Amino acid sequence: LQVTMISLLLVALFGIVTATPVADELLSVNVVIRHADRSATSGWATPESPQILFRGSGELTDNGIDNAFAQGKNFKERYVKTGFIDKRFLPTEVFVRSSSINRCLMSAASFTNALFKRTPKDHPVVPPIYTKDLEEDGLLVPLLTCEDGWEDVITRFNLSSNVNVQKTALVAMMTTQWPAACSTVNPALLDAIVSELPNKKINLPANYKSCAEGPGKEFMYKYIELLAGAGDHYNEIRIKRVAGLLTTELLANFAAVANCTTVPCPGQPKMRIYYTHDVNVLALSHIFGVLDRFNGVTPAFSSALVFETRRNANGPYVKIFQKNGQKADFVDTNNCASSCYLADVTTAASPLAITSQIPCA
Repeated sequence: LQVTMISLLLVALFGIVTATPVADELLSVNVVIRHADRSATSGWATPESPQILFRGSGELTDNGIDNAFAQGKNFKERYVKTGFIDKRFLPTEVFVRSSSINRCLMSAASFTNALFKRTPKDHPVVPPIYTKDLEEDGLLVPLLTCEDGWEDVITRFNLSSNVNVQKTALVAMMTTQWPAACSTVNPALLDAIVSELPNKKINLPANYKSCAEGPGKEFMYKYIELLAGAGDHYNEIRIKRVAGLLTTELLANFAAVANCTTVPCPGQPKMRIYYTHDVNVLALSHIFGVLDRFNGVTPAFSSALVFETRRNANGPYVKIFQKNGQKADFVDTNNCASSCYLADVTTAASPLAITSQIPCA
């Protein structure tokens, strides 16, 4: 009887121990982020714009440098000051990769400039930033130059297949979907007025402001969505070419730390930062089921998707946050509303993951 009672007691105690939840643990962070404020890739909103935005078309502005730095400080508060990342910068902990486009490289440098404790002589610590040549980078530069993969766009806008589809589609959209609030704005200036709106040194006319503050960004979202093959313009080939390789890399990153028996995981950085473009951000948002968080408005400069790989008593899971611009908070995308356990996230995203770039037909 005594042995039986002891056995029952041990079973009861064992049951209590195993039922105690394991503390929720952050394993790694993957950040996919759009470059900071740039000038338009073509055109100027005002005669003064070329002097104020002196680096030229498509280049990072001083506002962009400041905002990327401020965004880095926001991430420092969340991941460095809390002790998850060493404040001194350890190469084993943080990996940074960027598109080779100037505005992305400069954004990555400014962002990481703010993350870590300065040297004793007050110099910033800037981690190495890895990149690839534009023509070879299928991870962070959207592949939009193939002639195939645009059949849905050609049909939707009744285009000729012998033309530059992405540019002709933009013209067709401007003809058929141009917002009424932008009726007095030359469509060719849309990128310029949206890009220059945040710059307080540039005095935009009232009609430019009213267009850029809402309707113009909604129109840009539709076009970027089209390029990405996402949302209402879903196209499997385009979305894979834009974000399929990055999806594969992210899933591999999640799995690597989840399969580790120790934290931190040897050989696996605790934080990976990928600097890229709005087309890639939208495509990736579609693949991971959080596209709705942009509410039909083009991603802000410095907009970020933050993938936290975590583990609780039920296993590893991936929680996704959106930080839509430097001034925005870290917002829970609610991707865990159904299930965000790693197996489910992997199953959902894997159909659009690729291991090598899809060549042009």
